[in-house]
This record gives sequence, structure tokens and C-alpha cells, in this order.
Amino acid sequence: MSPMKLKMPSIFILIFSLAFVAHGLGQVQAEKPDYGKILGTWNLEVNAGGEFYYLVMELKLTEGKLGGGLSELNGMFKDSPLLETAFDGQILKYGVKIPTPPDGTERLTKAEMKLIDNKLEGTITIAEMEITVPVTGIKK
Repeated sequence: MSPMKLKMPSIFILIFSLAFVAHGLGQVQAEKPDYGKILGTWNLEVNAGGEFYYLVMELKLTEGKLGGGLSELNGMFKDSPLLETAFDGQILKYGVKIPTPPDGTERLTKAEMKLIDNKLEGTITIAEMEITVPVTGIKK
């Protein structure tokens, strides 16, 4: 037998195997996270250097997309829509335009929180002010 005949089946097996693995990886990446863990109302506590702010975050699915709103407990702002909301099964990320201290100017605020034992822990960043502060959340 020529060396070519021995190698051809091996090449086909390799190509088939790679195609099968690639197809399987595509299916794993396409799976959506379990939004049930994150949907609902969350009470958030922001610690801005010893000054505390209390927020209420509502997360919901609308037409299959994660979104919601953010309100300040004392009425400083209400139902500000969350922007670019994402949840990968562990990490929640979103942006929101809200009035911020000290002058009440509306600024883009970004949050990144990790879901740990049904609690959220992470940070809120106001890039314009170069501020990052810790935030924690408990589901109502």
C-alpha cells in the first residue's frame, strides 16, 4: 500500500473530529444563563466613603432581553432605565444615567456585581468623576 492510502482515513477522522468539537463548543456558548436567579427586586447599598446610598433595582426580561430600572430610596431619582444590561450566570453588568452627588448632575454610572449565595457584591463606577465605590445587594 502506498503511504497516501494510509494517511487519507486519518485526515478524514481528524477533520470530522475537529468539526464535531467545534460544533459542540458553539452550542455551549449559545446557551443563555439562568436569569431566574437574578430577576426581581433588589435592595442595593452603596458605600461612598462612609456615606451610604440606598437604591432599588428591578430586573426583568422584556422580549427575551434583560433590563430594568433603578430608583433611589428617598426619591432622588425613580425608574432610571438600565442600559446594556448583561448577566453571564455570575456577573451582572449595566449602565444607568442618574443624578449623582455632590451637584445632582446626571452622569453615566456603571455597575459590575457578582452573584454570590443569592447576594450581589461589586462596584459602581462614575468614570467622569474617577470614582469607584463598593455596592452590595439583597433580593427582596
